[in-house]
Amino acid sequence: MRRWYDKEQHFPKHRLEGFMSDTPDYNRVIAECLAHPQLPSDDLIALVKLVLTAEDEPSRERLQALNQQLNAHSNHRRLALVYGGATKIKGYVFESPKLPEIRGASALLDWVGEQQVHQIWHKAFPKGDLSKPHPYVIYASGGSFLAFAPCSEAQELATQVERTYTEHTLTANSVAVAACFDLLELRYGRLFRDQATDSFYWVEDFIRDCQDANKWAELEQYYYLHEDSGFAAHDKSEAALKWRFFNRKTFGELVTVLATMFHRRRDERASHGEPRYLPHYELMPWDVKCHSSDVRSAVIEARVGDDRRQLSEASARKLAVGRTVKGVDIGDLEKALKPWRVPPDLETWEARWREFLDNHKQSNYARHLDNAAIKPASDLADIAAASSPSRYIGLIYADGNNIGRLMATLTTPQRYYDVSHALSEVAREAVFTALAEHLTPANNIHPFEILAIGGDDLFIIVPGDKAFDIALTIALHFERELTVRLGSLIQHKITKSNQANLVRYHGNDPVAQAIRTCSPAVGLSAGVLIAQENTPFFFLRDLVEKLLTNAKKLAKRNATGHFFGGTIDFMVLKSIGMVSDSIDAFRAEALQDFSDSQRRLTARPYTWAEFAGLLASIRALKQANAPRSQLYRIQRVLLRNRTAGIFDSAMEYLYTRSRLRGISETLIEHVEKAWCWPSPSMPQRVHVPPWSSRLDGTAKERRYETIWPDLLEAYEFVPAEQ
Repeated sequence: MRRWYDKEQHFPKHRLEGFMSDTPDYNRVIAECLAHPQLPSDDLIALVKLVLTAEDEPSRERLQALNQQLNAHSNHRRLALVYGGATKIKGYVFESPKLPEIRGASALLDWVGEQQVHQIWHKAFPKGDLSKPHPYVIYASGGSFLAFAPCSEAQELATQVERTYTEHTLTANSVAVAACFDLLELRYGRLFRDQATDSFYWVEDFIRDCQDANKWAELEQYYYLHEDSGFAAHDKSEAALKWRFFNRKTFGELVTVLATMFHRRRDERASHGEPRYLPHYELMPWDVKCHSSDVRSAVIEARVGDDRRQLSEASARKLAVGRTVKGVDIGDLEKALKPWRVPPDLETWEARWREFLDNHKQSNYARHLDNAAIKPASDLADIAAASSPSRYIGLIYADGNNIGRLMATLTTPQRYYDVSHALSEVAREAVFTALAEHLTPANNIHPFEILAIGGDDLFIIVPGDKAFDIALTIALHFERELTVRLGSLIQHKITKSNQANLVRYHGNDPVAQAIRTCSPAVGLSAGVLIAQENTPFFFLRDLVEKLLTNAKKLAKRNATGHFFGGTIDFMVLKSIGMVSDSIDAFRAEALQDFSDSQRRLTARPYTWAEFAGLLASIRALKQANAPRSQLYRIQRVLLRNRTAGIFDSAMEYLYTRSRLRGISETLIEHVEKAWCWPSPSMPQRVHVPPWSSRLDGTAKERRYETIWPDLLEAYEFVPAEQ
């Protein structure tokens, strides 16, 4: 098979901002893939348009009629989709605990996964303007991509993507798969023809099969119901079964097929293409270990800054890229790494950040810029220095809820393109908006680090005392803006939801009230970890990942109550010794946080409305100059009397409140009324401050929880003024 990739070529960089303004004409794109290597006729383009604009729920007769029209072009009915990306990303990015290598690994993966994918398609199918994304690529961001291709070239393209990852990263794992589909399947998912009747398996056949108990279990799982479908889980009415069927029979079903192939090739290596060989570098007993990874032999010795480093080539590339994106000299690495060189068209988050500030000159951050050159943070110490208390950083790791299921139900390639790029744009805008609102330059340094913003997930590092406010602003912007954009793209997929019965805070904070009135189409869940800047980074990464997992568990439970907003779990780590095993084990021991607990000493995770309320309660106590010694005195009683129920600690709280006349009204308003008193939507609450009834309790067996330890854990890192 011919090769187009005989020589590496660097094309001018493209920006995500151009994606929405340069929307491809998918009628022509698909027709070109069908007719390859010839040019498509006008009739073929018109036929593609006819299929892509066909109704969402056609009858069997209408489907057969479309098929008859396609038979007139029987030689041009099949095209391929290529899907893939990096795997085990965290293992590659966080292999080294040092920030420059982490930054470089993330930037290098982004460059390969975004720009190099487009370059491969430009080389295979030239489209003139190399500065723009290739129209065949539906999306390429967040570590994965999806693209059209002619069937004859698809597997070669998939293979080349895998080789490109290895060529530039040396050790990163990647998978790319290709599959051919019929043109009609681009609109209605996988189609199976009954040879006996010469007709497609369609909704009537599905409804009949659902009555068979032996088939129902598998059909129910594959043709799943969304939480917002409006139907009960075991509803077998004709309307419910039709909803299940047509919700699945879309373009998104093809992506699900490709994702299944992707995971199988990742696990089996020889599936769906030529055998995939994993990068392996043997470490001999007499080898000098790489100073960065500590798992490979050092093959490069170079001066980097004021140090001489012995590095493996993979680690040296990460370091060179990490220093380059921050505008720092890479020293001897440029010569030592030849013939490989740092890509000249790397896109940096700093450049995108400056562009954002140029377009938002009235933002808080932009107003504090002066003529001095502001440099990016060189390490975590620069970020921690901007915190008060100093030496603390905040890690924010966030991810969208149920994005995979949303994408699997998109009906056409155009909608897939629109939604995927809306996700990327909104995530980036949310992060930049939050940073611009809550941060200012510190000592001529940008006091933050963006490690990843890809698709619907993000990983950033900020000063410790700004982490909570930044996380909240990111979530609010992401959920509101994405709901607006999705409403214009896939309006019929969005239903209103009510979170009143799932929110434990019912105070008067305007931010929390605004969130309560919002019905997000997609939620953003986050883990937020605040720790000292000298804490080992791999340890912080594992903890914040667990916090995100906890938050997503609450979001999943809330979805059963038709609330699709995001959630947050957080932790303030004052020392490594706090968590010697895991977060769950620590909380079970220290906070009685386990499923059968009668008095849970935490209310985490929170919905975003609840989290806004928690921050409001902390600010109110700070503004009232509440003596922290008395606040901690209440907590000591909570922690001490673990088997005495809730009433002794409640009496201690009420006694302390009666003595603190200066803040008694604040406690009543922002702790008792906001968290403990009954509300119209939650009459089961019992007024036993600082305790409140848990949502999973029953009339016979009441269970209680309190925000008090959460409030004091976050207290030091919430500014008195918002």
